[in-house]
Amino acid sequence: MTVPHAVHATEPAEPPFSPTLVEDMLKIFDKGIRAHQLYNHNNPTYIKAVENARRAFDPVWEQTDELVLQVTETQLVWSGTVVHAQPDKASDSLPWLLFKDGLRELTLVEGFEAEEMERFFAIIPKVRHAQAHEDDLLTLLWEQDFQSLRYRYVELSDAVAPLEVGDDPGKWPTVAGAAPEPVATLIDETREEVEESKAGEATQESARPSGLIKMEDFDSTLYFLEANEVEYLKQETTREYALDLRRLVVSALLDIFELQVDPLVRTEVGSDLEALVLHLLSAGQFSSVAFMLREIDGTMERARELRPADRERLGKLSERLSHPDSLSQMLQALQESPTLPPKEELAQLFAQLKPMALAVLLEFIDQTQNADLKPLLEAAAERLAQSNTAELVKLVRAPKTAVAREAIRRAGGLKTAAAVPALAEVLAGAAELSLRSAAVTALTEIATPGALGALEPALTDDDRDVRISTFRALAARAHRPALAKVEAIVGGRGAKDADRTERIALFELYGTICGDRGVPLLDGILNAKGGLFSRKEDPELRACAAIALGRIGTAAARATLEKAVGEKDVIVKAAVSRALRGGGA
Repeated sequence: MTVPHAVHATEPAEPPFSPTLVEDMLKIFDKGIRAHQLYNHNNPTYIKAVENARRAFDPVWEQTDELVLQVTETQLVWSGTVVHAQPDKASDSLPWLLFKDGLRELTLVEGFEAEEMERFFAIIPKVRHAQAHEDDLLTLLWEQDFQSLRYRYVELSDAVAPLEVGDDPGKWPTVAGAAPEPVATLIDETREEVEESKAGEATQESARPSGLIKMEDFDSTLYFLEANEVEYLKQETTREYALDLRRLVVSALLDIFELQVDPLVRTEVGSDLEALVLHLLSAGQFSSVAFMLREIDGTMERARELRPADRERLGKLSERLSHPDSLSQMLQALQESPTLPPKEELAQLFAQLKPMALAVLLEFIDQTQNADLKPLLEAAAERLAQSNTAELVKLVRAPKTAVAREAIRRAGGLKTAAAVPALAEVLAGAAELSLRSAAVTALTEIATPGALGALEPALTDDDRDVRISTFRALAARAHRPALAKVEAIVGGRGAKDADRTERIALFELYGTICGDRGVPLLDGILNAKGGLFSRKEDPELRACAAIALGRIGTAAARATLEKAVGEKDVIVKAAVSRALRGGGA
């Protein structure tokens, strides 16, 4: 129902009831309009918003059966009181949307919310996005033929201004149908100002020297933007383009999951998130995937009435990413890619991996030749190994050599004492040479009494390098519990069959841990008496005995060394001389 231009004016009176009721109702009413624009009509969020809007009218209808709202550019006014204000004249401002199409008064009658409210909701988005050739607000309202909604409007195309000059926007003339007073209308005044401005510009133009260019020549609008306004627009444009829409979508889905307890809604959101993970991974949006996995953990902590099935479904998203098959495919693609995504994005993604991903990471660390990818894999493996010792220990005995070798290295680097039994098993078993060597290094780095004890079987290892590494490791730690085994090697065939480097390492170890107990054995090697049917030991073996005595450094050891001072063999003589001076090998 419409009423023509002029109506009777009334003086503001005291509101018949608290304006707060109207303010609250309009806030919820505006949210309902936004929900209509954002969601489908079968969406639970939209249904809830409409129900809230309907209930918001109940307190108002308890006080009155009709609500009359005056419309200005930025406000809705009821009984002289502002009950809804939006200072910006933008398309999302309800007052401005009504005002710009000529609406000046809106009357809602009890029962409007029952059927006609949703029809009104449908009109507002159309007006917000209407093109110049499309219907305006008044036309759309007229088409609906509302029974519980009335409105007053002005014809914007009239040559005569419908409002009184000098009055506030939305105030009506005092007499219905009266002709306007003989004063200049707003349109006339504006026309005169524009004509005066053009006349002044023409005068300045005639006085301006020829060939001089002014900035105003390039202005395409009547009012040119100030410098600070241009800068503001640039900043807002940059900020808008910098927004990650993918993260906004993820956040919206998780908000719905958290707030909506309906199982059907949560099931649908879970399906959307699963599909979105695959889409983001295929698009290389690794930081968005990491963001989603982090936010899922927080959402599951906050969500109420969370079913075990929903918790398991969302919790498995990160586990699926960490599964060996899917993770291997992703790492293989990254390894073969000519360019990697930003390191920060990959680091964020790898930070969400679960313990089951450790084996795959260790395998690719050993295989990859990509210098940019390898540090990221090592950092991720380090994090998982530190926080999941049991998984690391299990991988020490992994069937894949590359995985086991990297796990052994990590166990040594992290000084993981819990890995000592597994490392001892590798060292004492029939593992590959590379694994046994890595196990010796790891046990040396761990260096607990148990770790050093686990090294003792390697004293007689089949590989020379493993034996030498073990001799030096035990000597560096002065591991005396190994004395009996070392002494048996020094006095047996092991020392005689060894090469020079191994002999030196063996005798240095023996001299470090034996003390005076070993002097008789070493004296027998260094100062063995010759005769008709006997011969002295190999000079290199005697020189090694002198080195061991120098390591002992006691009075008995020096006395033994002094017996060989007159030795004629150059090698033995030099070793004895260095030992007496306190020199090394």
